[in-house]
Amino acid sequence: MDDDSRYSRNTALFGEDGQRKIAATTVAIVGLGGLGSHVAQQLAYLGVIRYTLVDDDAITESSLNRVIGAVPQDVPSMMPKVRAAERLIKSLQPEAAVTVLEARVTRSSEDGAATLIRNADVVFGCLDRESPRLFLTDLCSASEIAYFDLATDTGGENEDWYGGHVVYCDGRRCLSCLDLLDQRLIRIEQMTDVELENERRLYGLKGDLLGGTGPAVVSVNGVVASLAVTEFMAHVTGIRRPAPQLVYRADIPRVTLSKDVPRSGCPYCSRWGHRQPAA
Repeated sequence: MDDDSRYSRNTALFGEDGQRKIAATTVAIVGLGGLGSHVAQQLAYLGVIRYTLVDDDAITESSLNRVIGAVPQDVPSMMPKVRAAERLIKSLQPEAAVTVLEARVTRSSEDGAATLIRNADVVFGCLDRESPRLFLTDLCSASEIAYFDLATDTGGENEDWYGGHVVYCDGRRCLSCLDLLDQRLIRIEQMTDVELENERRLYGLKGDLLGGTGPAVVSVNGVVASLAVTEFMAHVTGIRRPAPQLVYRADIPRVTLSKDVPRSGCPYCSRWGHRQPAA
């Protein structure tokens, strides 16, 4: 099957030039769990052929409810999530160029992940920690790389909701100026074990300061990932302007375009040489 036939339904929407732009785009996906694996699969269907995949985790029994492409045989072999994603991509795009890095993205990742991510045209952050999200915000703004931040979440005891969001960071807004980063969690995530124990002792905190693992359902992840990949399609092909921030409330259910206005004077967004006023 030639490319003209394979992508005929794509080009019916955004044209052959749009399809060429997608094929020419290098994408980095940071986090290949429930969200990132959906993103990898959809990008491969869309026609992306150049990838950088970053994650330090392996497939476990609990991964099998949500990690796209993971199979039961991956559990005893402790298959790295980046390798499972690479296998998934190449099952759909056999000629794809896939670079994998089995590493956690942290503020000290400068020599490893940062070098690879800087070579991407677009970055997807599919993470469940605040510190690496700040790292990607910093890195992508310094390198003027479009960054899509994906997250799923649930409400606490008095907020019975569940859903997620997609934020398009392009120099007009970012996670920092939209106040979407929890500074307390960032500080705690960067502590050593000794510092964490001191924090518990001094402030009387109990339990896991970094939080536990919350709910993760394949369908909710799929909606958030699909929203993000659709905005990526808009960004690359130019079919329309990407949405700045989409909020998915699965409990209602509803997808809304957030009207949150970013704070002025953002040190991250101000790095973009071509920054334009917020839409």
